[in-house]
Amino acid sequence: MTIRKKMALPVAAALMVLGMMVVAQSATATHPRPKGATPFYASTVVAYTACTGAGNRVHAPPLAFPSCNPPVQTSPNLTVGTPDANGVAAANSVGFIKLKVVGVPGGVDDTDVLITSSISDVRCQAGVVTCGNANAADGPDYTGELQATATIRITDHNNAPTPAGPFTDTATETDLPFPVTATCANTADTGAGGLCTINTSADVVVPGSVPEGKRGNIEVGQLQVFDGGTDGTVGTPTGNSLFEVQGIFIP
Repeated sequence: MTIRKKMALPVAAALMVLGMMVVAQSATATHPRPKGATPFYASTVVAYTACTGAGNRVHAPPLAFPSCNPPVQTSPNLTVGTPDANGVAAANSVGFIKLKVVGVPGGVDDTDVLITSSISDVRCQAGVVTCGNANAADGPDYTGELQATATIRITDHNNAPTPAGPFTDTATETDLPFPVTATCANTADTGAGGLCTINTSADVVVPGSVPEGKRGNIEVGQLQVFDGGTDGTVGTPTGNSLFEVQGIFIP
């Protein structure tokens, strides 16, 4: 055996071992994550069209930037009661979206993310057909659907080089939306619009989307709530408009 062949064997063996180490490390790699992060709670507010360009007003100091008058709601289909807009109906709308992780790691796969939401005093504007009880002032109760959604970014131990698995690698998935449908119903109160609610979980919306023991670090983008268009159905997306977004209200 020549000297070159004698050297080639240990080099090849070393490369093989190195390759096995790289594969092992990729399969067992970890990622920084918090000890816990639940529940996630966000209030919702009415969505308005962004002011662009020079505007036609200037906000008061110290936030003295261009502003646009009048403000325009992004949804032409839905609104909420408000004396500022119609001079009569009281401001009764309160909205929130809550995400809560449940389950006990290490046992039966019972991990899930509960999704609850409520937006009150939701009223129809002109042209919407899914409307119910009339109110003493402003539009009638909205009885169609809403769609709450957010872009999520998942980093976990549930990935593989190919779709065949096993899914043990750490990776960050491409950003994706996670829409959930809310149903709206009449209320007996003629001073408030319809009530729109969600009471479900991530595993119900997308079965198997919440695996146990995968250390999922889930980044949640802005929560947005879309109306169902003039037909009140989110499944026919033509005409659906942004109605509310996560935010705060300062009296």
